[in-house]
Amino acid sequence: MYYEDLVKDFAKRTQRNLAVIRERRAAGDEVYDVTQLINSMLGLLVLPKEHYYDRIPQTPLDELRDAGWPAPVVTGEMPEPKDLRKLMALLRNSIAHCNMTFTERGGRITGVEVWNTKNGKKDGERNWTALLSLQDLESITDRFTEVILSLPSKD
Repeated sequence: MYYEDLVKDFAKRTQRNLAVIRERRAAGDEVYDVTQLINSMLGLLVLPKEHYYDRIPQTPLDELRDAGWPAPVVTGEMPEPKDLRKLMALLRNSIAHCNMTFTERGGRITGVEVWNTKNGKKDGERNWTALLSLQDLESITDRFTEVILSLPSKD
């Protein structure tokens, strides 16, 4: 199928792919749901950044929490992102530059630690580090997909 609106169509297809993976997981099939989730986040964060960044709402993080959004647990004395646009930019940079490690318990992935570095250097000093459970990452993915789908189309 052709992409009429690259970002929105990609978001819809990603949403459907994630639904299929979740259905298969619930049915007991061996699926790599965390891998699919990270692949999905990569696309959902990179494409809008390149095409829709100025349309991503600057909804304050407190308002997002009040609306049920999970927020990353920022570690150390690093600042929490002030709004949705900044959160998405931080997550985009973390995932796109492979600045992440997975947390596990009993051999099962339970979450992800993501970070950004000063000047974007791979071995640079971290200037933002956060932890997300898998449930939080899934929720952010689902909610951000809905945000993308609600944005005005690119002119």
